[in-house]
Amino acid sequence: MTRRWLLSMAVALASVLSWTCARAADRLVPLAALRGMKVTFVQGQGPQEENSDDTLVVRHLEALGFRVRRVADSAPASSASGSSLVVISSTADAAVLGGKYSHASVPVFTWDTWDYPNLGLTGPVLHKDFEVIDPVQHYAESFSVLYAYGANLTSAISRAVGLKPQLFGTLYLEPGSAGWGNPGPGSSVIADYNGSAHQAAIFTYERDATLANGQAAPARRVAFFLRSDNFHLLTSTSGPPARDAHMRQWAIGLKLFDASIRWAVSRPVRPSGVSAGSIEAGLRKQASDRKSILFVERVHGGEGRASDEHIVAHLRNLGFEVRVADQTQPQSIARGTSLVIISSTCSKYKLANKYADIDIPVLSLEGLLSDVLHFSGRNRYVEYGEHGEEKESDDPPESYLDIVGAWNPMAAGLPPGTVRFTRHPGVLKWATPFPDAQVVATLPGEPWEAAIFGYPKGSLMADGFIAPARRALLPMDNPSYDDLTTQGHALFDAVVLWSLGGSAD
Repeated sequence: MTRRWLLSMAVALASVLSWTCARAADRLVPLAALRGMKVTFVQGQGPQEENSDDTLVVRHLEALGFRVRRVADSAPASSASGSSLVVISSTADAAVLGGKYSHASVPVFTWDTWDYPNLGLTGPVLHKDFEVIDPVQHYAESFSVLYAYGANLTSAISRAVGLKPQLFGTLYLEPGSAGWGNPGPGSSVIADYNGSAHQAAIFTYERDATLANGQAAPARRVAFFLRSDNFHLLTSTSGPPARDAHMRQWAIGLKLFDASIRWAVSRPVRPSGVSAGSIEAGLRKQASDRKSILFVERVHGGEGRASDEHIVAHLRNLGFEVRVADQTQPQSIARGTSLVIISSTCSKYKLANKYADIDIPVLSLEGLLSDVLHFSGRNRYVEYGEHGEEKESDDPPESYLDIVGAWNPMAAGLPPGTVRFTRHPGVLKWATPFPDAQVVATLPGEPWEAAIFGYPKGSLMADGFIAPARRALLPMDNPSYDDLTTQGHALFDAVVLWSLGGSAD
């Protein structure tokens, strides 16, 4: 064995381990591991705290194994020193708290809706970015928050409680008080009210995910719908009702609380050592495992023909067997392949709904196929579209992307913030995916226009469609591949590698 061969194998192994560890980290810490963990519980003072469920919550956390220290909202942030988790009750006064815990390097779990903007979890505008539903002021609406919809099926929290894309009970039946937030694109919405991700009942940010204020989360963040006096009303089942599958799926309020707490203190997803070299090594390892690719294009197309040829050549140089198919050929041609890549040269009219339901991973380079592939809703220029296309877009040409999911392997190890994707401004595509998607990059200044995202296998897509295998979008235009920057090429390869990741999502 040569030294160079050993070095290349070590790089390939490191890349595989990086992707594997990222997936392994997306699991909840065992209950036994909570024992002895220190929690700082931040609460208000005076009558509001006296009439609250704060003591019940503290006892529940202690029953889970945590060592809880209660501090006043007026205490300095240094009071949380040595803690594994900061929990902020809604009895805490957001005006007193200010932004003191926004930079906490430990996870923060909060149901203080008024404090969401201080923590960067949402924007600052009441009724638009966040809302507190109170039976005194919103009597009719206070009944609607007794129910929420499962918005995410594949997060560790969702899997832990068996969340489904249907209604469940948040609180027991009496006029309820609850909070919701409209989080930023770097978040994961677990459950929402009224079926709207902009009214998120439970949402999270992974470490290094971009918050609503544009900052990167220094540690995990969880926002929960509770208010100060209704922890005891969280739904749960025991006894005979627990033997009813429908009741077990309905009364999951307390399970969601516990799963969200455990997620907050679990190991964050952050693939280490991700670089262009490790990504290339990972791709070569996939190729050596006999993974094959079907590249679907407009075979006799004009603009973009050279880029398509260069994409195919690049994949073949990595060792993949690549077959080229015309957009008009039947979907059955994909049998036996490991990944279908759809070129941006393809026409929606010629592709004719193909590859939407195939149980093989699909990577689309054409954002205008988002509606037929169930990536987004059906409203063009509202739920999917493009920047820079003459006579078809009100937005100018663009060459930059905003990395909002730096924690994700598809981000190619790039830091949060703006990155140059193409050397010259041109046409970039986008779509607004559903909450189960992992959003990696958006178009600058347009937080809901996602340019790079992926749906894991089993996730909830548009039209109630469940992803039969991984699905991903890259914002390419016909000739874009030949104009990619170094960072753009790294993102391209990283998304291909994620898409090839197999069935274990």
